[in-house]
Amino acid sequence: MPALARLMHCCSIASRSAWCCCIDEFDKMMDADRTAIHEVMEQQTISITKAGIQATLNARTSILAAANPIMGRYDKSKTLKANLNISPPIMSRFDLFFVVCDDCEESADRNIARHIVSTHQFKE
Repeated sequence: MPALARLMHCCSIASRSAWCCCIDEFDKMMDADRTAIHEVMEQQTISITKAGIQATLNARTSILAAANPIMGRYDKSKTLKANLNISPPIMSRFDLFFVVCDDCEESADRNIARHIVSTHQFKE
């Protein structure tokens, strides 16, 4: 990720101080970004060094993150840690985990699809 883009991400978290920062695809973040997020979640600050100038910004924000399981399907026989590609130090920073599973039932899925199509089919 280019330095300017990384700086923009840092500023977006700092500007959300006392708000909520929502992150999708949390499991696919690069290691450098995970390190930065860890500082935000642990110390509620973010450090930026640019052109020899170092700044520490407040980042008192809640992080709401969404992640997909490894291989795309949650394995109920494994632990949460074994299902996600997220390091233990990062996982320890979250207070709550919600697991949303989509149980494959062909007939139920077909009924839901029919309902959605019929709801939107004749709208003008």
